[in-house]
Amino acid sequence: MDYPPSPDSGFLADWTARLRAAAERPVVGIMLRGSHARRAATAHSDVDVDVLLGGAPYAARRAYLAEHGGRLTHVSVAARDVRSWVTRLGEPADWAFGLPVAAPARLLWADPHWRPRIDLPVLCQPAGEPQLEELVATLGKVAAARDAGDHLGVRLAAADLARLCPSVLRLANASVRVVSRRAAFAAALALPVAPPGYRDDMLLCLGLRPGSTGQLGAAAVRLVTGVLPLVRRYAAEIAEVAGTDLAEALVDGRLDRYVAQLTRPAGRPPRPRRESSPVPAPRAGQWVTVSVPDAPVTGAHPRPSGPADGGPARPSRLDPAIAARLRRTPDGLVAAVVRAHDTGEVLMVAWMDDEALHRTLTTGRATYWSRSRREYWVKGATSGHHQYVRSVALDCDGDALLVSVEQVGAACHTGHRSCFFTELPVDAAGDRS
Repeated sequence: MDYPPSPDSGFLADWTARLRAAAERPVVGIMLRGSHARRAATAHSDVDVDVLLGGAPYAARRAYLAEHGGRLTHVSVAARDVRSWVTRLGEPADWAFGLPVAAPARLLWADPHWRPRIDLPVLCQPAGEPQLEELVATLGKVAAARDAGDHLGVRLAAADLARLCPSVLRLANASVRVVSRRAAFAAALALPVAPPGYRDDMLLCLGLRPGSTGQLGAAAVRLVTGVLPLVRRYAAEIAEVAGTDLAEALVDGRLDRYVAQLTRPAGRPPRPRRESSPVPAPRAGQWVTVSVPDAPVTGAHPRPSGPADGGPARPSRLDPAIAARLRRTPDGLVAAVVRAHDTGEVLMVAWMDDEALHRTLTTGRATYWSRSRREYWVKGATSGHHQYVRSVALDCDGDALLVSVEQVGAACHTGHRSCFFTELPVDAAGDRS
């Protein structure tokens, strides 16, 4: 279908003269913004114009429908005093998900005195501050609405929470500038350093993917619990915005505990939870989804027992060079000793086969093989007590792995920080001669 051409220089010149003549205050500049300034306009695009005025602070909006090429064009005019317009360029854009902005613009006319200050081919605005406090507070609103059975409240709060996430994750990602709201949205979803399942959870919370309020609540929890370990090293930047106590709480684990507290329905005390399945059982009337890495490449079901030679029991995509160094049990397993990467504290012991090790190395999430259930499980998928892998080492015999993790919450299914909480008596009175 052929559309009339977008507004040409004659159309813009006519409107520039009209706006100068109709202004209530002295005009010092007229700026074209939006898709026409970016040369990305379509036949349906508005013509966005800033009219910059001298004198006292002033702001107003006007809308016009103008005939052009036999077609009506929407002209959107924002009138603002020039000093507040310049000041606003030093503030974050409210539509940019906290990301910095570099949006093309085109000066249509300017007073000679002001031209050097406003003849800007690109309008730059800084990134927003990392709103960690607001992110956690909004999770509290999600939890409060959930406990009250306020389904609309859950959806509204979850959408607000998703809009705050990129401002915090920006600390852990390389800087990227955006030119439009659409570009900001795409960049916010594509941040490379982000929690597992981040894009899907963002779309769900923003209401752009269908889901129940139970799914939205679970997605909001995953976003916040996933963000905290990724930004822990940036506590100094958090302190500049929200104060030292919140930054210290991020480092010492209090913030993780508080978030875990928000995930429990009001009035229900914490209780131990076994991670019996990669997919949690939903509460009545709710559905919950979790991100679980995909199945082995062949899609084959696990065999009831491993090969006699101690080789891999299940199909795997593990690097052959690594697989060749493993010394497995008859069931095809290698012991995985898990420790806290910052303190060295031993947290738990579990089992990995070749595919579990592959998933651990490639997803950054600790993944194990359950000998009793004969299935893979991702630590934290049901409890929220995630393990973000920092390093994996193989011992000299190849029959054990040392997995260093960022532990969120308790590592033990009993609710203890470590599985090794039972002290045994040691008789040190024996003969040492």
